[in-house]
Amino acid sequence: MKTGIITKPTAWLYGKDRLSHIDEIFMGWAAGILKESNEWYEIVTHYGYRGYLKKEMLAICSTEELWKRDHTGETVFISRAFVDVMEEANVHSKILCTLVRGSFVSLLSEIEKGYRRIRMADGREGYIPLVACKNRRDNDGYLYEGEPETYFLHQRGVRRSGEQSFRRNAVLYAKSYLGTQYRWGGKSPKGIDCSGLTFMCYFMNGILIYRDAELKANYPVQEISIEKMQPGDLLYFPKHIAIYLGHGMYAHATGNEKSFGCVINSLLKEDFNYRKDLAESILAVGSIW
Repeated sequence: MKTGIITKPTAWLYGKDRLSHIDEIFMGWAAGILKESNEWYEIVTHYGYRGYLKKEMLAICSTEELWKRDHTGETVFISRAFVDVMEEANVHSKILCTLVRGSFVSLLSEIEKGYRRIRMADGREGYIPLVACKNRRDNDGYLYEGEPETYFLHQRGVRRSGEQSFRRNAVLYAKSYLGTQYRWGGKSPKGIDCSGLTFMCYFMNGILIYRDAELKANYPVQEISIEKMQPGDLLYFPKHIAIYLGHGMYAHATGNEKSFGCVINSLLKEDFNYRKDLAESILAVGSIW
């Protein structure tokens, strides 16, 4: 299978009709190329999601290159909502590009005045603040450790460590998206949907879960009883998903006309933000623990 890497700050993944977008992918993310036709690639993302991508969004690279990238310790991801990549290491410099949370970049050696020199997937080099990125190996969770030829075929496992740290950080990331507008297929602070929110909360903590609002085989989330639910676990509703915050509260991205964005609602009738329609339609609770 040919492989590639996303070279644009964000790119839309489309459904079979090539008209409606179904997912948002970011600079530095990997893709396996399943088919090629005219201006489109049919791809599978590094987290196992399939769709169609415009060819100009992706540069071909080998699976060995992707594997090496994940094992050198030089790849970091953007941890702030947005970060400008600057031509020089100062705030007055020319902005080369703006990246969103979750984008992958490669570290270079230079550190200057609180900035780190990086290389983007399109080959350009620039500077970002040290505080705006996080080393992938600093996570308690998942990092692919198989062989190059199975990069897109692995079972998505989880390192069973750091449970309380994971739960705390997943909740913090969920709250960081509050106020973001609802956007079908979105996964960025510019706009996000329900499964995009839960995906990113787990992704930023090193865990790859399924991108849609359903429990899926070969992914780490397993069904548990609602009595065992803890902060950071997932709530599944008909065609909707949320992340539990504790004390009856959950965060979700909703297209509901009264909210239209990432908000907090409650499962408890006595709370002002109680959503009866959701509280009475829970299908399952999912957890990686």
